[in-house]
Amino acid sequence: MTTLAGKGLLFGGCVALGILTGLGRLRRVACLADFRRSLSGLARELTFSLRPLPELAEDVAGTGPAGECLRACRRCFLAAGGESWAESWETVLQEADLPLSDEDRGLLAEFGQVLGRYDGESQQRALQALLDRLGEQVETARQTARRLVRVDVTLGVTAGLFCLILL
Repeated sequence: MTTLAGKGLLFGGCVALGILTGLGRLRRVACLADFRRSLSGLARELTFSLRPLPELAEDVAGTGPAGECLRACRRCFLAAGGESWAESWETVLQEADLPLSDEDRGLLAEFGQVLGRYDGESQQRALQALLDRLGEQVETARQTARRLVRVDVTLGVTAGLFCLILL
């Protein structure tokens, strides 16, 4: 009886590992899409508003991971005396527990370097270029997830069956 329970738990653990890996890929897609949506809103607001960046960031911050990062960046920026939005953004991105790759974080870090540094027109062009690249990143992550989630689950099931056969 104990052997049967152990085999069931081993199989279930392997399947769960495959499912969790697939869900991690889907979380990355959702997180990137949320950042693109929020930063796109921030770029639009910068075009039409002359309000300070911390106020705009608070207004466009949603409920997802991007909104949490924007609010944390605003707090960090104000706590540092309003010295550097780029440094605050970089700090928040490094400390945040986000399901992103290093490439994703590097791309998002570029937003902090652009925001508030250039004149309005140059900033708009730079932000649009970054938003386009972020859109491509989202689409690439979406295609990868679509292709590999099934593979992850299948590998989990296969690994579980392999372990059962060995026992």
